[in-house]
Amino acid sequence: MDATEVLVVGAGPAGLTMANVLASQSVGFRIIDKKAGPVEESRALVVHAKTLELLDRLELAERAVEEGQRMGAVALFSEGKPAGRITFLDDGADDRTPYPFALVLEQDKTERILIEGLEATVEWDTELLSLSTTPDGVRATVRRPDGSTESIEAGWVVGADGASSPIRHSLGLGFEGDTYEQTLFLADVEMEWGYGSRQVSIDLTRGGFFGFFPMPDERRFRLIGSVPEELEGKNRITAGDVQGVLDRRSGLKTRITDVRWTSVYRTHRRMTERFRVGRVFLVGDAAHIHSPAGGQGMNTGIGDAYNLGWKLALVAKGLAHVSLLDSYEAERIAFARSILGGTDRGFSLQVTTDTAAQRFKILFTPLLFRISSALPPIRERIFWLISQLWTNYRESPAVAESGPVRKRPHAGDRAPYGFFETSPDDGESIFELLRGPKHHLLFFEGRKPDGAPPEVGRTEEDLRALLGSYGARISLHTVHAGNRSLHERYGAHSPSLFLVRPDGHVAYRGPATDLARLEAYLDRLFPKTAAEELAVTRSSTPVGKETEQ
Repeated sequence: MDATEVLVVGAGPAGLTMANVLASQSVGFRIIDKKAGPVEESRALVVHAKTLELLDRLELAERAVEEGQRMGAVALFSEGKPAGRITFLDDGADDRTPYPFALVLEQDKTERILIEGLEATVEWDTELLSLSTTPDGVRATVRRPDGSTESIEAGWVVGADGASSPIRHSLGLGFEGDTYEQTLFLADVEMEWGYGSRQVSIDLTRGGFFGFFPMPDERRFRLIGSVPEELEGKNRITAGDVQGVLDRRSGLKTRITDVRWTSVYRTHRRMTERFRVGRVFLVGDAAHIHSPAGGQGMNTGIGDAYNLGWKLALVAKGLAHVSLLDSYEAERIAFARSILGGTDRGFSLQVTTDTAAQRFKILFTPLLFRISSALPPIRERIFWLISQLWTNYRESPAVAESGPVRKRPHAGDRAPYGFFETSPDDGESIFELLRGPKHHLLFFEGRKPDGAPPEVGRTEEDLRALLGSYGARISLHTVHAGNRSLHERYGAHSPSLFLVRPDGHVAYRGPATDLARLEAYLDRLFPKTAAEELAVTRSSTPVGKETEQ
């Protein structure tokens, strides 16, 4: 009987992200999948800014951007007539994220990048047969490619095994929700197109909608649309079918020259009531499935896996209390519920069969879109929402703040992006500082209007002494008063502390004068007895460059 710390079941984007996070923290795992190998179809297509920020922490974002195509705009058409265009790349979005765009990157390429980031091997053709609990973990029985069975003892199991999730079924969990009445088709096509190659184009029609997503290859597009009544019941749609649908219903003048593959399906909106049962967790489609509106599904699954991965790694290594794992469900079930509600409203309007709603969609949606496209603050807000940069965990049991907070970020918010103004290498991003699988404690000196240097030496010594009591990998960085834009972005007008988690969210915020509150918070997360097991990284350089000591 083999043993491992974590067994990951399912090697799609969520399962592979989990494996990469565990590998980055040197946690033993096995990852299995009953498929013969990675997917070969494009399937999910859009990688959003928040997901790219997570991939950057795994040093995979640069590769993804190289292989994908940046989308910096969304164009809307109403029955083939231009109705507005919202751009993002030129709206200052790059001031808030290093990835001010949606990246068109096919799922098969995303999976390949994640697989190549692993030193471990995915065990393909390996099917989970059963799960049972043991005094110290979970026992899994699997069928190997040669037909033999194997028992695996795991401390923890992560179910990333898709919408039909055998693990979810084995836990006796429901999957509540509905199936949309509207049938959709997907098509990976080559076509003649004269409406812009660096934008997502959406054509609203009375009977539904059509979405056109340019792909990296020349003249290649992902087409998604409503299946008309005359094609209902067909298991396969041909190039002629797709061309006919566009000619009759879209109004956009296009000519399809080749169809690589098509799929006809009905989409669902469902979510399970629990993301965790004991030592077994669910991530991605095993926990929730969404409409295709906004391209949120794969991104949400990757977010689940990263959120759970760093917590599970710390607990598995004995560097954090088991109670930290309670925050996974608390944080991600609320987030998934928000995504599910937003995509449901957007998709329901697009495919509505109600006459009044169709009239509203055709007449007023373009008007609202034109107004939005003319106002930069609204354009920026739309990008913020679609890209998942709004993600926050303020209600999480794993975050805390001390004292009144008058300006964001709150504990639980995504740590803001920004640049150092005074450093040996001006222009360094604070995200470069926060990379990696560890926690980072940012000590902001506070802004001094009179230019007087702050008294910070004693505080730095006390912080280093405090962090030395814990076994978690916490890096200490001082942000000097001269970095005024960072102080402003973090709302740190007085000496302040921000503990940033491995997923880039603020775990703790408080005044630098109240170290007792910080210590009380750290005691909730980390056992002090683990101090000998893993040395703490310490640094107090102006730009936060780490110095191992």
